[in-house]
Amino acid sequence: MTSPENTEERTAAYNRGLDAGRIEQRLQGHDEHLRHINGSIESMTQALRSLTEELRANVALFSAGMVSDRRDVKERDRMAEVRVEEADIAESQRTVRWTAWQRWFAVVGAIILMVNFGLGLYLAFNR
Repeated sequence: MTSPENTEERTAAYNRGLDAGRIEQRLQGHDEHLRHINGSIESMTQALRSLTEELRANVALFSAGMVSDRRDVKERDRMAEVRVEEADIAESQRTVRWTAWQRWFAVVGAIILMVNFGLGLYLAFNR
């Protein structure tokens, strides 16, 4: 038979073994949990990288659109200025500016024309 001291020793060893098994089991659970956390962190890091790349692409597209719009606005403004200048030139070409002697000649010619017309009517109806 075994002595009581042996039994107590064995019981103590058995309890230490049980505790060691529980601790190892808990440690394995913690290891799994840490692996899971590391995997989550890696997937979040990858997601952030892809989001950063997408944002960079969108900013580049937006910037290109803004540059294009500015260029279009400048081009439209330049074209509008050219058209206004062309319209001013055409208007100035259509506008006739008479000098003083041309006006005097036109007035004298109109008076002569009216006198001739009146004289023609007088002669036509007094015969």
